[in-house]
Amino acid sequence: MTISSDKKFYKHLWKLTIPLFLQQLLRISVDTINSIMLGSIDQIQMSALSQANQIFFVYFALCNGLASGCAVLVSQHWGKKDYNSISIIIAQSLRVVFVFGMLVSILVGLFPEMFMRIYSSDAQIIAIGSQHLRKVCLMYTICAISTTTLASSRALEQVRVVLVTNIISYGVNIFLDYILIFGKLGIAPMGIEGVAVGTIIARIVEFLICGMFFIKDPAIPFMLRDLKLFDADLRKMLFKVSLPIVGHELVWSLGTSSGAMITGQMGKSAVAGYNVTNVLYELCATLGNGYLTAASVVLPMSLGKGEIDEAKKQANSILLIALAIGFSMSLITLLVKNSFLSLYVLDTDALKYAKQFINIIAVIWPFSLIEMVTMVSILRSGGDGKVGFYTDLIVMWFICIPLAFLAFKNHAQPWMIVAIIKGIIVLEAVVGWTRVFQYKWVKNLTNN
Repeated sequence: MTISSDKKFYKHLWKLTIPLFLQQLLRISVDTINSIMLGSIDQIQMSALSQANQIFFVYFALCNGLASGCAVLVSQHWGKKDYNSISIIIAQSLRVVFVFGMLVSILVGLFPEMFMRIYSSDAQIIAIGSQHLRKVCLMYTICAISTTTLASSRALEQVRVVLVTNIISYGVNIFLDYILIFGKLGIAPMGIEGVAVGTIIARIVEFLICGMFFIKDPAIPFMLRDLKLFDADLRKMLFKVSLPIVGHELVWSLGTSSGAMITGQMGKSAVAGYNVTNVLYELCATLGNGYLTAASVVLPMSLGKGEIDEAKKQANSILLIALAIGFSMSLITLLVKNSFLSLYVLDTDALKYAKQFINIIAVIWPFSLIEMVTMVSILRSGGDGKVGFYTDLIVMWFICIPLAFLAFKNHAQPWMIVAIIKGIIVLEAVVGWTRVFQYKWVKNLTNN
């Protein structure tokens, strides 16, 4: 395995990783703090919020798939310095996500109970979660637009835009949630309803700030008037790259969400323990997500420049670093486990389940980093999104979900069900690793 010897590559990679890690940390911190604040006053509200967030999780994954396809093309054209094509790609992507966001927002707003019943059989959780969904769906459309503009900013190496936007918007989110959940500054305590209000306001702030940066920053080749731009060939390429990624995100998010459907039926204590574990999982994942996002910018740029051999070496380097990060995250997860759990008010069973679930994710981390980096950072950089789609389709839907469902029906211990749900990552990591070294993903998409 030959790795890159280009010091500028490593410097560039870490220069992007650090701010993107901070951005991911800020994003996850909102969910973490909300979970802790609600968990400190009401375990049911905490569970209702977590289950209601599954709908947004699937929606955001699809938006992120569209944004990722846009970002791959933007990054390759950025390496080629083809600024006109970048403007057209961004314009066409924004039009697509706007329509998609409007449709989903209307559906969730009209039928929140239907969506909540997918993830819980508890009447109280369904009622509370439905009220939350009916409000937060109002921000779905602007969230889709913000996701696309922020992904494009990352692809253009303008991580300052991403970081500043998130520092302000997530800071506002946490401040408002604290005030509204507990009822400070003369406001009556609102609990989970306060989370909805705070989230909507914060997403509006995010939309306005990133929009201002995106339109006015001279380093970003896009202006408001560019929204009318159109090119049939670039549109075809956009859908060619984006649709497999969207399919992958759909299969993955629904599969992950199906795991939540199964664990959501295991009883209130197991649900609470699993939800707390997921908060820690997402919190620890911020380093890995920041790294793989940075790799998703650097590698396509090399391909866009036509540096094929160097791109292969960079991919090898990215893999080895990911493996090291994965082992580090395993250690961090185990070290912070008890301190993290002490932040929650959990009954004895919920605490026991949470400790078991956390041990499982600690073992999985190295495989998880390899799976994410291969499927997301490396393969997608050359437009090879189909592998992730087919892998998740087969592994998740024909192996993981049936096995987890059978385990649940046969009254298996909750930790066994979670081990099955998380264990699929090992298979996906093997597939991703194998596919990378076939080098079929190495393509310059700007020449097509």
